[in-house]
Amino acid sequence: MLKIHHAKHSRSLRVVWTAEELGVHYEIKHTPFDPAALQSDEFLAVNPFGALPAIEDGGTRMTESGAICQYLTEKYGKHPFKRTLGDPDYPQYLQWIHAGEATLTPPLAALAQHTMIRPPERRISLVAAEAAETFLSRMRVLAHVLGGRHYLLGDDFTAADVMVGYALHLGALMGLVAGAPADVQAYWKRLSDRPAYQRAAVV
Repeated sequence: MLKIHHAKHSRSLRVVWTAEELGVHYEIKHTPFDPAALQSDEFLAVNPFGALPAIEDGGTRMTESGAICQYLTEKYGKHPFKRTLGDPDYPQYLQWIHAGEATLTPPLAALAQHTMIRPPERRISLVAAEAAETFLSRMRVLAHVLGGRHYLLGDDFTAADVMVGYALHLGALMGLVAGAPADVQAYWKRLSDRPAYQRAAVV
């Protein structure tokens, strides 16, 4: 059975959400999101980087959230949730799978570092402010892409929406989605109303 090493609100939420959307049976291994747990010998044997997520799927171990979601989607998914090479939407599908982590999440990570995670004396307010503005500027791009559509590729919910949805999950926790364009707010409402997301978010 698929085992997912998980902490609430961490990137492993993407993995749990994907598994829920796909109907994959899985086991959760709760790992506290703190250095003592992530740097323990037990966890480093699973993920030498000392970060979440990590999965064990039979003899397969993986540790990158985007790669894990893509792997699970390719292994268990079907159209329209999964898109494959040759599908006209595949390039945009693939781009948004990676943009969710590479473009939308980094400013939120910086914001979290300089408002919550670092000791107060190591927080830089200007970095936090710039990170928030960067995220909101990228939300304006996302709104333009959505253009009133239900999901990134139109009417069909795909794995790309899960990857982007996690960034919106964090943005909502930090109070930023409320300042995003209306199309993004409506998109986030559709994502967060999905039963699979709601099950994943409370694990």
